[in-house]
Amino acid sequence: MTVSSAGLQVENLGDVAMDGSLSSHVVSRLEYEILMGHRRPGEHLDERQLAERFKISRTPVRESLQRLVASGLAVSRGRQGLRVAQLSMGEILDAFSVVAQLEALAARLAARRARPEHVERMQAAHQICISSMQANDEVNFYIGNLAFHEAVAAGSQNFILQDELRRLTLKIAPYRRTITAQAGRMHVSVEQHGEVLNAIIQRDSELACDAMNRHISILAEGSSEFLHFLRAAHDAFGRSGDTA
Repeated sequence: MTVSSAGLQVENLGDVAMDGSLSSHVVSRLEYEILMGHRRPGEHLDERQLAERFKISRTPVRESLQRLVASGLAVSRGRQGLRVAQLSMGEILDAFSVVAQLEALAARLAARRARPEHVERMQAAHQICISSMQANDEVNFYIGNLAFHEAVAAGSQNFILQDELRRLTLKIAPYRRTITAQAGRMHVSVEQHGEVLNAIIQRDSELACDAMNRHISILAEGSSEFLHFLRAAHDAFGRSGDTA
């Protein structure tokens, strides 16, 4: 199974926006690049270079960058221009704590409301995680992991919850990857995804919530190991942002 054959929504972030506008297309592409780690926190977003890359005028690029600023994904640094937002350690931990609570709520609701197509998306993403773990493929495991959590959120059929999770997922994506890449974490995640999935299939909302809580407790509790990896990533992004 390939990522595209699973119908993963992560991949669709880079597609042409639904409203067909140039600025929306640029926003979608930049969001995808931030999500996948192609653009790091602190990295410069050059209006002229983006216009040349997309072969469009600078007006829609300027509009797209303003939208990224409004959503908190980019910040203005005066004469230094716009850069991908870089969170402080406190902001990162606060965001992870909120995500943990929302993910658990999404699992609870998905157990009650998910349709067969939502479950199929979860199963497809889970299978990609399994295959990627067996191949020790961190990149595709990260894609499958994002897709699994997005499928659970979609299964909740709560669009406000989905939008908030998507917004926060984009903001913490560079830091969340440090957790996904930890030695042994892929195997643990696959087992825990399976528990969440089985609970949702059984329509057991409390079990699904508890299973997701166990899965994301590393985000909510801030273990010393988690903080070590997170601080290393934060410091690395800080150095790259200063030199970008």
